[in-house]
Amino acid sequence: MNEEIRIPLRFRQGMYHLNELHTEDDNVLTLCFESYNILTYEVPNRGNKVRLYELEKQDVLAHLTATYRESGELYCVEMHDGEDVLLVYLHYLDENDAKAEVLDFAEQSAALITKELLERREKLFRLFIEWFYDGESFDYAAKPATEADKQALIESAGKRAENSEFLRMLLNNSGDYPYENRIACDDHTIGIMLQCAPCPLFETVVSEMTERIRERAVPLLDKTDDFQFIVSEYD
Repeated sequence: MNEEIRIPLRFRQGMYHLNELHTEDDNVLTLCFESYNILTYEVPNRGNKVRLYELEKQDVLAHLTATYRESGELYCVEMHDGEDVLLVYLHYLDENDAKAEVLDFAEQSAALITKELLERREKLFRLFIEWFYDGESFDYAAKPATEADKQALIESAGKRAENSEFLRMLLNNSGDYPYENRIACDDHTIGIMLQCAPCPLFETVVSEMTERIRERAVPLLDKTDDFQFIVSEYD
């Protein structure tokens, strides 16, 4: 069994399974199987290496598809397993195309986070936006904190809560609140989109999503008098 998959960058319009694709030139996207169920490739015309983890070879060979635009340009490579779809690669036409695709997905993601925030119907003391990106792994989430969460923190701090500066730092640190509060986006898809883009778009994604949540969710939330909206990177 071959250790590489060669996907032509140009083909007939439509969606194709691997066994329907063929190419006789080197204008291809090459996917490589590595140890520990890792699939890698170099982004064409960029050279940066993308890694996808926990993908078994037999699943990739069974479910991988490539979709081509009307022009014949490759649009995307995905894994389709029933209703589950996993983005593997996204091929942009140029920087403007990349910005449009990424911003559209960022706005959809912010809308989903906003919807879940409003459905919780809790009185919020803080709403944190926390994010991380190292060029490969991407994470973005809203983490609401209720008045009950605040009181639990103060009680756990004991006498240290009598120090106003310590208390301020404690209450304004998203990491001090339960992880289960997080409302995350589809960080895998955005991570792949960013790594495939021909220009830096990470800050654009974070800014777009944060502003949409600030504009569309915050005014409608049930909030305490000392509510704060806090945006921070974590490491």
